[in-house]
Amino acid sequence: MLAIYHQTGQPRFLTFCIRERSLRSWNLGIVIGRRELMGGDASAYLSKCVAQLELHGLEPQKGLLSQSRRVCRFLTAGDGMCISGAAGQQEVWTNDQDGRGGLDETCATVYQTRLFDRMLQAEGGPVYGDLLERTIYNALFAAQSPDGRRLRYYVPMEGNREYFSRDTYCCPCNYRRRISELPAMIYYQSKTGLVVNLYTPSEATINLAGDVSLAVRQDTDYPSSGHVVLRLDPSRPVQFSLQLRIPRWSRNVAASVNGQPLRGSIVPGMFLTIQREWKAGDQVTLDMPMSWRLVLGRKRQSGRAAVMRGPLVFCLNPAQEESLRNRDGADLGYIVLDPTSLADSPGGEVVRPGGKACRVKAGRGGTGVEFCSGLTLRLTTPGSLPEKHR
Repeated sequence: MLAIYHQTGQPRFLTFCIRERSLRSWNLGIVIGRRELMGGDASAYLSKCVAQLELHGLEPQKGLLSQSRRVCRFLTAGDGMCISGAAGQQEVWTNDQDGRGGLDETCATVYQTRLFDRMLQAEGGPVYGDLLERTIYNALFAAQSPDGRRLRYYVPMEGNREYFSRDTYCCPCNYRRRISELPAMIYYQSKTGLVVNLYTPSEATINLAGDVSLAVRQDTDYPSSGHVVLRLDPSRPVQFSLQLRIPRWSRNVAASVNGQPLRGSIVPGMFLTIQREWKAGDQVTLDMPMSWRLVLGRKRQSGRAAVMRGPLVFCLNPAQEESLRNRDGADLGYIVLDPTSLADSPGGEVVRPGGKACRVKAGRGGTGVEFCSGLTLRLTTPGSLPEKHR
């Protein structure tokens, strides 16, 4: 209804949302597990949050942000979101960090990315951009088969992944619609200039204050590397601020303008703001080193670690290792990784050109305590694992 109001300008559609649907007064706590009237349904909850944020954009009211703030706290501080950005089991909220079965309904993932997008616009916090890109790369993209032809209902981190048997239904349709919206989340126009949120090859033209138009082009192979080159071409010299999201995982970030290094510290998890008079042909270079890292799990993931590089979570396909081909999740849980052996590996182009893979030495410690070498595993990104994965 709000979308129709945007297109037509007819007040009756806005009135319907406010009066008939009570959008301003909607206030529901996070319900763990399914309840009557879809009380615990994650996608229904998230879609209502997004609607409130849309209404807030039309008629700003502090209370319209409270539900979205609540769900963001639940997803992060409340263990509602797994390391891949996925949330929920069998369409409903959970907080036990279970990575199996019905994890990550695609409709919920779609609305979750919309939520982070709207919250970034409403509050300006770069953390929402971090959450957004993690969910896009590891949960949303992983719902698609490597050949791009089939889509999944759920995207568990452990066990089998099943595809829809047909092309139409809520998840496939929501997925395709969301993919078409992704370009709108790369750049945002702020009151003072331009915000770069996502790093990906792209071009855009933005109308700044007055009669100035800004053409921006981004050249990068992110997330294969953290090297980004931005070319800015304003229609005439103009003062504005350029804000670049610096992910929280990044360290020792370097930036330069027209080959001249920027002075001062660049803080992870914040925006790097460059204020100056920009001219056609100006070029900004950003280098965000990407090292392999381990992130310790919680609750049902306790005792495990996720292998990450940049925003990506890397996974094991047991079919790639003869000795692990018939092992189940419990067997694989005995594998111990040597954290000092994490390194780049060939074979990362399973999904896309230039993709990365990880090589790590591993062994089987009978109790999970002692380390016995003997395995060398190759880990790849979630979307590259068509059937079983870990």
